[in-house]
Amino acid sequence: MTDRPVKRDWRTPVLLTLTVHLMVFTLFINHRLFSLIEPAPPGPYTMQVGELVGSDPEEDVQENDEGAAPGEEAATTGQSSASVSEAFDTEPTPEPTERPIRDKPVEAATDTPGEKEDNRSLSEKLQASVSNASSGGNGGNSVGAGGGAHGLRGEGKHGAGLARHGGSGETEDAVHLGLGWLAKVQDSDGRWDSDGYMLNYIPQATMQERYAEGVGMSRNDIGLTGLCMLAFTGAGYGDHDGAYKQTVKRAREFLLGKQRVVDGGFGLEADSFKVTMYAHSLATFAITDLYLVTGDETLRTPMRRALEYLLSMQGEGGGWDYDQRYPSQRDKYVPSTRDDLSISGWAIMALVAAREANFEIPPENLDRLAMYLRDCTRKDGDAVYADEGTRSGDRGKGMMAVSNVCRRLLGEPADSLTQQRQLKSMADTPPLWSDAGNVHGSTMYYWYYASIAMLLARDGDGGTDRWRQWNIALKKTLLDNQVKSGARRGSFDPVGHWARNNIGGRVYATAICVLNLEIYYRYEPEYLRVRASELGHLWDED
Repeated sequence: MTDRPVKRDWRTPVLLTLTVHLMVFTLFINHRLFSLIEPAPPGPYTMQVGELVGSDPEEDVQENDEGAAPGEEAATTGQSSASVSEAFDTEPTPEPTERPIRDKPVEAATDTPGEKEDNRSLSEKLQASVSNASSGGNGGNSVGAGGGAHGLRGEGKHGAGLARHGGSGETEDAVHLGLGWLAKVQDSDGRWDSDGYMLNYIPQATMQERYAEGVGMSRNDIGLTGLCMLAFTGAGYGDHDGAYKQTVKRAREFLLGKQRVVDGGFGLEADSFKVTMYAHSLATFAITDLYLVTGDETLRTPMRRALEYLLSMQGEGGGWDYDQRYPSQRDKYVPSTRDDLSISGWAIMALVAAREANFEIPPENLDRLAMYLRDCTRKDGDAVYADEGTRSGDRGKGMMAVSNVCRRLLGEPADSLTQQRQLKSMADTPPLWSDAGNVHGSTMYYWYYASIAMLLARDGDGGTDRWRQWNIALKKTLLDNQVKSGARRGSFDPVGHWARNNIGGRVYATAICVLNLEIYYRYEPEYLRVRASELGHLWDED
């Protein structure tokens, strides 16, 4: 019997080989798919920010009619100029762009062997840092990108400020809509043109149409540009990176191009108009705030020179007036005896920012400031606009708010009778759009200073409830009245005489309303209170 050949099973090894190949291929495909998936970026935000706009205008193509340059009258054509409403209706609404992610997550604390746990309160830590700085240490007052220690604008802090102080995705949308509109009406030389900004979106606007938008005077361009730049730095934007770096860079170059070499003042004598101390104070504040946001040391010298000039122009009465001392007038200049609280308010805000930048304010200037703020404030908490001349003795809610904030930031105790009377009065007069046109009432200017005042007083007696009610009114007033479509999308109507005339119309209204919506992260109240306590000796005689 012959042996039959064994029949080999070829199917098993083939199937095994195919199975192995399929497994390898599946693993490879899965690896590729997972490598293409971006994990959601972590961050401090606790709310969803929906529609954010604000790409830099340098990337936009602006279609102006031939011959119509910003700040100049357009050449007359055969066609009649469109009405303001028609121009707005035909202007396309810009599409929103995705907001750049600027905040990074706060790193979790780690347990490092040998380190003791620090259980001190924030106030105690800040006070220790301040003491260390004053004794030669390098803590407490160090300036770095993101707003120094007094702001919540830096990396990992922005969203924390919103959550802590009552902001929301809605308020952030409104901020970025406002910044987007401001960026689009900036002139190519970096200024915001007080009386010609509307030519960026109504190229052949008639004088009537200009006035309908609100116009200012050319001498206000520097101050208006400073105010607008503050709106961008208020949200943490500098001139080195971010969506608005070109906008801020152009504004910076315009302002520094208008700073005098001789004495550091803003406004060139060759210009056809004379710039006032109002504009110089705002420009100084803006440059100082930009330094705090970026930590750019190239700003240190122009900032220092602007601050020194500001201090040199302080009157004997402790405040500031409109007139500047130009170099050619040095021998003829007669110092003003008029003290203007509105101008002085911006000057003091610039000096408070300067302290954060390690700029030392001489004691004699501080003493005169405290003296002036006492003199201009009445026993009931009201404050007067000026002690002589234009609007002498004039009072209003805006002046009360300026007095309160300046006194508090310069060290007046929170529980002083003046502070308490002023805070109660402001709490009884919350932001109200229908009252914004009342020059003595609840104006946009008043909202700016009073918002800072109410936030600073949040931890005081009844302060939490006052801030909550104020914030509810602030958000409703601003969110309900921001323009939502057309060429003015993101802006605010210039309501009231001062907003509509002289200053800068719709640009002024938008910049200061945006500043109000940045209150949640622009300042860190506890830090400001600690810093202010260093100046408490100015009020000892009270």
